[in-house]
Formats: sequence, structure tokens, C-alpha cells
Amino acid sequence: MPTTPALVSALRELGDRPAVVADGRAISGIGLLLGVSPPGGLPRALAERVAEHAALAPSAARAAEQRLRYWAGVLGPPPIRHTLLHPVTDLAVDLALATLLAGGTVHCGDPEQPPEEQLAAVAALRTTHLSLPSALLWHLSRPTGANAAGGGAEPGAQDRTGHDPAGHDLSALRLVLHIGPEPRQEDVYAAVDALGAVLAHVRAPDSNAEAADRRLRAATEAATAAAWKHSIGITAEQVRDFGARLDRAVLLSLLLTLQQSGVLTDPGRGYSEAEVQATAMVAPAQRPRVTRWLDALARNGLITRHDGGAQGPLFHGGPALVAAEVRESWQPVVEAWADGLGPAAPLDRVRRGALRLPRLITGEAAPHPASAPVRWSTARGYLGTALATLVRATADAHDGPAPLRVLELDLDGVDTTVSRTLAARPRPSADHHTTPDGGRYDLVVATATRQPDEEAAALVPLLSPGGRLLLTAPTAEQLDLLITGRTRRHPSAHPSGHWQAALTAAGCPTVRTLPEDGHPMELLGQRLFVARVD
Repeated sequence: MPTTPALVSALRELGDRPAVVADGRAISGIGLLLGVSPPGGLPRALAERVAEHAALAPSAARAAEQRLRYWAGVLGPPPIRHTLLHPVTDLAVDLALATLLAGGTVHCGDPEQPPEEQLAAVAALRTTHLSLPSALLWHLSRPTGANAAGGGAEPGAQDRTGHDPAGHDLSALRLVLHIGPEPRQEDVYAAVDALGAVLAHVRAPDSNAEAADRRLRAATEAATAAAWKHSIGITAEQVRDFGARLDRAVLLSLLLTLQQSGVLTDPGRGYSEAEVQATAMVAPAQRPRVTRWLDALARNGLITRHDGGAQGPLFHGGPALVAAEVRESWQPVVEAWADGLGPAAPLDRVRRGALRLPRLITGEAAPHPASAPVRWSTARGYLGTALATLVRATADAHDGPAPLRVLELDLDGVDTTVSRTLAARPRPSADHHTTPDGGRYDLVVATATRQPDEEAAALVPLLSPGGRLLLTAPTAEQLDLLITGRTRRHPSAHPSGHWQAALTAAGCPTVRTLPEDGHPMELLGQRLFVARVD
């Protein structure tokens, strides 16, 4: 005796209650069986599948429903108010049908909406289940910009009770099903913290995105292996010890320069920034430099900063330094550096610069060209080799009919690792640019000159679909730049997580980092971020 397919029975049981909601329009279970088609790609595909299923023979319907019962088991018991933020795929349709089979309601969301609007809709609908691509989940749950730096919370950053700081109540959310490649553990932690729900990962088998991730992971691992030789003999303890000695010598040199002008020698006497600048006769062009000095000296405890009311902060100094004491502070720096960290020239440049500071800030001596931080000369071999390996891997993997389009935004405009690597290939087939030409690129190589959000927003749109970005960026403060750098030459340092969050928010679903966390080279404060776009 013929039997009614279970999905058809479930829709009949829903009756006039909403089965699918799209763009504010609700279609009942009976409406779906009668062929009512909601607007939009996923709702329409869902209605078409219901019509096909209703026409199946009972045996074929039961076979088709085995897959739906599996997904219904993943979703769990009712009530189920399932929001799908997913483009039209067979899996998305299966998840929607499984919801209907379990007696739930499907809400078809818009994956292209701003995150704030998506979260607001999930809260308003009292969504219990949320399905979406993994990349979109990371975008929703990762704080960006100033909030990523600790300046506040984004709408997606909520506490464990299901209430985010923007007022969205997501406490009804029980399960988040994300579809994509194998996730990173830190992404999972961030999503659980942000949404307060159980996360279930569904692998998208043999997807283009997953294949691209595998290739990127393999290229990054090859780059790590190739660069390994440049870290032989360098330990984390050695790098930390040198850094502490260097920073102390730099700060003492800055404070001595100001004290020689008669300021900041008495803990009981406060000076406004304007008084310090005037008493030290700082030239207008050097005032931003001295402002940075005061901030660094206060943050590191060599002077103290107090509220001065309308006149701004007041800076109180400490005991007067002796020139000989400051000169002697450089000796342990030299000894630590000479223990295999790098050539003498970069450190000598900083030491000579420290001696010129009194004449530099008054304008008597012209500033020398800005130079890279001392620690970066230690990292240059490691990062240069890694970069060359990644460029070569990208070029070798390129199989398009047109040459590989490469954009290299080189700060100094000299012959670089990228151009040498491309030229050395047996059959060069790259279109190499050093300035944007209005098109998009398969590979963009850049050194950060802006804050993370600004940098990511400027670089990621330059990439073609499937393109890669190789971005070198500062991840730890380099105090020696207070002597040898210029205010606008080097951007502020930000932790790796801030750069990763900015790149993810700008449209890079996968971001890998060299060197890896805990590597001695990581402590040098410059890292290479390897990202791709879909």
C-alpha cells in the first residue's frame, strides 16, 4: 500500500503555519505543497526541491529522505527556527528540507548583509539554529579595528550569556553549523565566545576554497622549511635579552638628551609638553619626535605622567642621569648583538644616532634617512627566504592562459626579492608591476605602511579572485625607531591577531603567519602574513 513521503507529511502537519520566511514573506507548509515559490535564490531552490520530492515514488522518496534524516539528527529536537545565511548549494537546500522534516521553520537570510544587520535579524527572529559558510562566521565573530585592539567591542563580541554589547539577545541560539575547510582553533574559540552557542563544522568536500587552502598551507610549510636555516643558533632567550638591553639604552639616551636641556631632572617638578619642547629648544620639525619620546618614557616608567587639567598632562622626571652611565648602557647591547644576531652596521647606526640627538632635536643637525629597526636586520634572511619561496610557489602553480600578474609595493624602489625570484625562474611568465595600473593582481607583495584596517582595505581589493597577498608588517614596538626613524616612515606595531582580523574582515577567509607563534624569529617584531581571497 502506498505511503505518503515523510517530508510531505511534515509539511501537511505544519499546515498554515510558516515553513519558509524570505524577505519578510512567509510561505506555509501547505503553500509549499501547492507550489507557492518564495522570492530569492535559496527559497526558490527549496520550493523546487519540495515539488520534485512530492512527485517521487514512495521508495525513491524514502531513499532521498535518508540524507535529510541525518541532517535532522544533527539539528536536534524542536523547536527549530533555522536561519540560513548561505548561497544556493545542494547542502543548503538539504539543511532547509531537514528543518522542515523536523517540524521547524526556515528563515532565509542574506549572506551579503552587513554583520550588524545579520546579527540583529538572528536576535529578532529568536533563531535557535544558524547555518553559514565558515568564512562568514569568522567575519561575524572576529572584532576588528580599534575594537580588536581593546578599544571596545564589536557587535559580534558578546558574553557567554548570549547578550552582545550592541544589545542583541542571542540567548536562543543553540547550534551554529559552519560549512568550509578545517577551521583554526583560534577561530573556533572566537566564534564560541562571540555567539555563545555550540559550533558544528561541516567539511565542504573538494571545494575550490578547500583546495586553495591546502595549496596555501603547503606553500607556507615549504617557506617555513626553506627559511629554517636562517634561525639556526638564535634562541628566544637571546632575542628577549638583546631587546631588553637595547630598549633600556634607547630610553636612557632619550631621557639624557632632555635632561641636558634642564628638564625632567626633579620628580617633584612637573612640565607640560609645551614647556619641555620650549625649554629643550626643539625645532618645529622635530616636535612630533619629542612627543613620541615623552609617551615612550612615561609608558616605560622612566618618567611619570600626571593629569594637568586644562594644560594637558604634566611630566615628572627622575634623578639626573650621568652621560657616562648612558654610554655604558650600550656596552651590554653590543655584546648581546655580537653573539650571532646580526652585522655591526645596524646597531652602530643607532648608537651614532643617540649621540646626535641633542643637535638633531634643535635642528642643528639634519636628520639622516630613516632606517629599519635593528631587530629587523636579524629577521631579513628568514623572511626574505620565506617570501621568495612563496612567490616561487605562486608562480609555479599559476596555470592561467595569461601571465601571472604581480604587484610589488616596494617602499624603497630597489631591486627586491620578488623581482629576483621571478627573473630566476626557468620560464619567466609574470607581468610584474611596482605601481597599481587599475587592474587586479594574482599576487600582491607589500610592506605595511598604515594601520591594519587601512592596510587591509587598501590591499585586498587589488587581488583577483583566488589571489594571494604577502604582507610584511610590524607586530612589536621598536623603540630604536625613536632615534633613527621618522614619524611617518613606519606604522605603529600591532599584535598579529589585529593584522589577521583586519585581513579577514577585508575579505581574506584564510590568513597564515610566518614565523609561527613561539618561534624565536617572531620575537623580532616583524612577521609575514600570507592571505588569499576566494
